[in-house]
Amino acid sequence: EASWSLFKRHAFENMDPMGHPELEEVGRQIAAKCKGLPLALKTLAGMLRSKSEVEEWKCILRSEIWELRDNDILPALMLSYNDLPAHLKRCFSFCAIFPKDYPFRKEQVIHLWIANG
Repeated sequence: EASWSLFKRHAFENMDPMGHPELEEVGRQIAAKCKGLPLALKTLAGMLRSKSEVEEWKCILRSEIWELRDNDILPALMLSYNDLPAHLKRCFSFCAIFPKDYPFRKEQVIHLWIANG
């Protein structure tokens, strides 16, 4: 129930979930797939906030990406990444060139992004 509460707060930020029972039903199932991981819950809920069609939510629920790993945040992050527009995917990929725990400034990423068109 804590997972659903966190998911609901982010997915239905400006709406009452009771007014969208079809989204609530699918949302509860998606929240369960996040296995209590707060980052996964917030990431997917934030992405789904802009999607009002139940079929869009069901597409996330039925995705084969959930089968990649058990107890891991990767599926939720991949689903969110796949939903990004192409220009933001490119920007995100520049962030990935830095080693884990390496401190970098946003200006560095901006310069790389601009230099590569």
